[in-house]
Amino acid sequence: MSYQIETRLNGSNPVVQICDASSGSVRLAWEYPRELPDLTAEDEAMLALRREEAVHELFRRLFLLTTEQYLKGEVTEIPVER
Repeated sequence: MSYQIETRLNGSNPVVQICDASSGSVRLAWEYPRELPDLTAEDEAMLALRREEAVHELFRRLFLLTTEQYLKGEVTEIPVER
């Protein structure tokens, strides 16, 4: 199964969408948390934590998507870094 990866900016926030190339169905949709004006120091710390969690969630979901491909036998070989 191959995927089409679309990236864009929604204002200043990165957005990633991964679709199945054959069916066009969305397999993963993700947007970085937005910045909000007039935040207290505590709110900014919480927003920074949410952003970090969002990036971790993105990579967790990408890992699960890749694992699903391996389990279905859709990946034939592991790429070798040079």
